[in-house]
Amino acid sequence: MNKNKRDKILIVDDEEAVRELLALNLSDLYDADTADSVKEAVKKIELSKYALVITDMKMPGGNGLDLIKLIKEKSPETIVIAITGFSSVEDAISALKLGAEEYVLKPLDFDKFNVIVKSLIEKYRLRKKLSIIRRSFELEKLNRIVLESEDISKTLPEILDLICRMFQADSGSVMLYDKTSQKLCIIAAKGMNQKETDKYEVSIGERVSGWVAENKKAVKLGSNVDKFIFKNFEPRGEIRSSIVVPLSVHEKLMGVLNLNMLEEGKVFSDEDLDILSMFSLSLALSMENAMFKNELIESNERLKEIDKLKTELISNVSHELRTPLTAMKGSLDLMLFHSAEPTEEAKKLLMIISNNLQRQIKLVSELLDFSRIESNKIKIEKIECDIVNLIKEVVQELAPLFKESKLGLKLGIPEKQVMINLDPDRIKQVLINLLSNAIKYTKEGFIGVLLEDKTESVIIIVTDTGPGIPEKQRSKVFTRFFRVDNEVTRNTPGFGLGLSLTKGIVEAHGGQIWFDCPQEGGSVFSFLLYK
Repeated sequence: MNKNKRDKILIVDDEEAVRELLALNLSDLYDADTADSVKEAVKKIELSKYALVITDMKMPGGNGLDLIKLIKEKSPETIVIAITGFSSVEDAISALKLGAEEYVLKPLDFDKFNVIVKSLIEKYRLRKKLSIIRRSFELEKLNRIVLESEDISKTLPEILDLICRMFQADSGSVMLYDKTSQKLCIIAAKGMNQKETDKYEVSIGERVSGWVAENKKAVKLGSNVDKFIFKNFEPRGEIRSSIVVPLSVHEKLMGVLNLNMLEEGKVFSDEDLDILSMFSLSLALSMENAMFKNELIESNERLKEIDKLKTELISNVSHELRTPLTAMKGSLDLMLFHSAEPTEEAKKLLMIISNNLQRQIKLVSELLDFSRIESNKIKIEKIECDIVNLIKEVVQELAPLFKESKLGLKLGIPEKQVMINLDPDRIKQVLINLLSNAIKYTKEGFIGVLLEDKTESVIIIVTDTGPGIPEKQRSKVFTRFFRVDNEVTRNTPGFGLGLSLTKGIVEAHGGQIWFDCPQEGGSVFSFLLYK
């Protein structure tokens, strides 16, 4: 409860002096309001919510008992103190039976009376807190049941039972809207005859539930049910009070929720209507989410099947392509290096063809690796290996690229051996991918390779002084076929598979890979492998 918000008290007495004295006495701690009759008090209670009502028992035009009854019907948690100048055991018993918390005789001893008021206000606050906590727990339980439900129609009876207990309803039903018949049908019921509910259907606009569905407005019905005009409405005599709320999301009608009280003297409050209206929105959203969830599961299964077929297609096509491409490359190499000396012009053309074939072979190899990773068929053959020597081999292999790019190389690796179990060919592939990318996208500066030897793992770090990766694109860096969109990459050939494969290989080793882009520029790719 907001500590700055003062509790409101209504003082009802036909004597002006009593009203003013009580208001003056209580106004330091509470917002005190007054009414000189039951009629005026009723109007104020309908407009405002009071923590406490202090009412005289004997007033012209109505008595305190009528007011107490009305207060407890409209707002059961409101505290009532009955005061009177005429001592009557019968009145006291009647007032307490109707729900008054205290019965005090005039003239009032304000010191004692203030203690009573303070105690009852604390009781009201505690009652409100407990009610909020109880309803919050029940609402959370309801949401959890709905969200975890695989078939919402099977869990609706349990949900309805929980709602009925939460609002102390004797009976209730959930009606779902059938688009085909344009009728509301009961799908879950409590405290109702099974044979009746199975056949019960309501057209939109008919009866209370049909009116609520058509207008998407919640209603609370009690003794004033005749004030509402519904098509073909026939009130059920056993019902003392009802709340009917629409189940709709974004103007989409899903159904109607009905709650009823059957016992004499039991009625729903305005607060019940407000809470159930919010409650029904949560239920409708959860029901919609559950339906979407089922649709998503079905769609996801279809997508998985399509993805599986796509991976198989990539694998099959790659296998079919690799053999003739390799044969063509071999034939070209024979023509270039082992046949009669070709002319310079022919040599240039053959080299262009050879380079392009090499690019296609690389793409096919990456596609094959990609399909193996996607289908969890990639082979990792670990052996004990010196990771320091492996890094040196890769750097040596890429020496021509470093020379051509005129980039500096900073090596930060130990002089001693660092032994680790890994697949040397696959980790070489990772290092070549990371270093090749760094060289391709760095126009000036240097490339750095650092090895951190930990107790149970090693971390290899590759840094560059290139343009870095735009913040908006960083989440997609390891996504297959993704390439950073900038001026450098637009002018640099590539397929967008390298980093996706790199991630797959590292994770197939049980390791982790990540990257960072320092403020000063460049990129830092790191991967961890366990010993």
